[in-house]
Amino acid sequence: MLGFFNLFSKPPSLKHFPLKRYLVDFSLDRLSPGVDNIHIDVHISPQVQNVVKRAVSLLIIKHSGSEKYFFEQSQREALKNELNTLRHVCTDVLLDGINTAKSVSEVQIDFLGQVSLLKLFIEEIRNQYEIFIANFKGILRSYELSRKHDPIESFKMKEKLNELNYNQRRILLRAGDELFRVMTDITSRNLRNIRQSNFRPEHILPDHFFLNPIYYTDNVVDDLFLIEAYVLFGQRSEDPDNYPKIKLMIYELLEKMDLSQTSAGGGDSIDEDNKGEKTEEGISHGEENALDQLMMEVDNIDRMFNYFDAQDKYERFKRNKEPKNILDEIKSQMKIQKRLFYLFYRKFKKSRVMKRVVAAYEMKAIYGKYCPPLRLHQVREFLVERGSRKSIHRLLRSWKPESLLPLHEMLRKIRKCSAHKKQQHLLCFLKDFSRYHRDLRNYRLLKGLMDTIRLIKEEKILRLSRENRSLYEFLLPAERSQEERQIVSHVIVKADVRGSVDITYTMIARGLNPASYFSLNFFDPISEILSDYGGSKEFIEGDAIILSIFEHEGAPQGWYSVARACGLAVRMLNIVKQYNVKNQEHNLPMLDLGIGICYKQSPPSFLFDGDSRIIISPAINLADRMSSCNKMLRNRFKDQNQMFNLYVFQDAPEEAFKATTDDLSLRYNLNGIELSTEGFAKLFKEINLKSVMYPVDMNERVTLYTGTVPTLTGGYQRLVIREANILQVKPETMDVICETPRKYYEVCTNPEILEFIKKQHSDINEQ
Repeated sequence: MLGFFNLFSKPPSLKHFPLKRYLVDFSLDRLSPGVDNIHIDVHISPQVQNVVKRAVSLLIIKHSGSEKYFFEQSQREALKNELNTLRHVCTDVLLDGINTAKSVSEVQIDFLGQVSLLKLFIEEIRNQYEIFIANFKGILRSYELSRKHDPIESFKMKEKLNELNYNQRRILLRAGDELFRVMTDITSRNLRNIRQSNFRPEHILPDHFFLNPIYYTDNVVDDLFLIEAYVLFGQRSEDPDNYPKIKLMIYELLEKMDLSQTSAGGGDSIDEDNKGEKTEEGISHGEENALDQLMMEVDNIDRMFNYFDAQDKYERFKRNKEPKNILDEIKSQMKIQKRLFYLFYRKFKKSRVMKRVVAAYEMKAIYGKYCPPLRLHQVREFLVERGSRKSIHRLLRSWKPESLLPLHEMLRKIRKCSAHKKQQHLLCFLKDFSRYHRDLRNYRLLKGLMDTIRLIKEEKILRLSRENRSLYEFLLPAERSQEERQIVSHVIVKADVRGSVDITYTMIARGLNPASYFSLNFFDPISEILSDYGGSKEFIEGDAIILSIFEHEGAPQGWYSVARACGLAVRMLNIVKQYNVKNQEHNLPMLDLGIGICYKQSPPSFLFDGDSRIIISPAINLADRMSSCNKMLRNRFKDQNQMFNLYVFQDAPEEAFKATTDDLSLRYNLNGIELSTEGFAKLFKEINLKSVMYPVDMNERVTLYTGTVPTLTGGYQRLVIREANILQVKPETMDVICETPRKYYEVCTNPEILEFIKKQHSDINEQ
């Protein structure tokens, strides 16, 4: 006996054991939030959603044993076919996510696809169960109202309904397990190779991640759930085998082990880097984290404790006459495993947990006979606590007197349970605890990620998120090919009518219609030419119009947005000039415009007012500034014969310009077209621009750039751009102080300039 206790005099060392750490962890923190600025917007193929609904519905019917109420004989193969379809479509949408992740070098998109599909599965398991119960009640009501109503059959159906409600967690557990095995099969068979080819090993989720029963239960400590999926734990705070107490007991024992230099420890051993502040239980946070990583690796239980397998292996190798050094190594390992296991076995016995562990496994054979009316913990209390048996005796005698016999037989079996059998139960318990501990941690990780995801199904939100490029979509190949290409950049053109208020009052005073005047002379003619340049009308603001031209990904043949915006602006001014000739003949007001063109190398944002899409972009504000004309400058220049229609001045100190991103410039823009600096840089990439020096007079030469832009009708239109420096002036007198290094760009429409350029470039048939 003394030798037995000496066995525990010094805790065994595990430093030579090939223990592994459980390091599964991932995040979605690099992905962009959706339109609510909180959640990640995800859209899963509608076909996949429908297949998941049908598959889950059939699984619930199967595992509830309700086929005869829902199926004809010819429908028995429906589930098998539906699961095959599910396997196929889920493989395609996950592959779509892998391809997207690869194309943008962001593995979190692959994670997002998997988590989103799991969220869809979990939601549908719960939704379809509610629908299933509602349908069963409908069948029961229809039967009771039918002429064939049989009271006995009606009673049986009501009993079945009570059984379904009681067994809800068992039904969901089994249906969920079969559903999630489809996911596991997809990831292990269909997609593992392609993930291994594209991602690092730590970025590939293990198969068991998807086989987590906790995902599809609403109570992780429910007795029925635990005994079906893991093992029954105590639930009361005074129970010696409740989850926190078991975890603490195991970790306190492991803390005494020498875990340094194990394959799990490596360079971050528990003894060094993981030390930290002690908890109330005496285990530091770093140590608990390290022990968590060891305990969540379920195979570590066999590596540390399973001397039974080591013993069998030793005997087998000995019969096969394996080399002595191999036998000695196995024997040494077996000795350490046995010492460690007995340390745990002794602690579990001393803590009054061992008999509860034995009862938890032995009662699996009979608990179904007693629950209901008993609860699971009452059955176990009957087997382990003498004081609880009288009340249970009374309850069962009033229910079924003969039902006491199996309980007493189980009680005798537990009393006679051999030490070897108890040890086997303890080994199973440690594995089940490890699995539960791992699955609980993965469930919390997954739940946190799922809470950040919003599965978009409402068409209005779907459209809003897609237009704002905040939607992550996982689609089937056919759906992806039909998907509209995403906007990658855009141009805003704003045309503002000068003096529109005066024009309106003048026409009303003369009994004329200003609305039809603006429509016929300005808005309608412009609308007719938009298609030639790929433009769209976004707003009409009384006397102004805002147009857009978009560039889409994967369509470089359409990447002429700035050039076409310039061509469109020139056409707009020419149209207004033509109508002004007619208006002058009939003594109608003349129209003058100011146009601003702003390019942004990014997509705009959108919101929707009913079916109307409203664009949001900083380019609108800048185009508004560029299309404006200062009244003082307009009065100053009105009697001068200007060759150019646009001048930009700086009338504020340099510090004011540097302190803001807003455009503080002062403009004269009368029938002029201003192009933003960013837009001019983009124009250089779109078309071949040539520099030309234009002599304004004997003392002044200006820099012009010219090139041709292809229109969508197949023609070409020549553009001429003037580059000039912004002049700094005194605000009071407009006297020039100096030239600033900042430049502005005017799209020229002066006939003399255009004729000068045309003579030098007459080799292309231009429109």
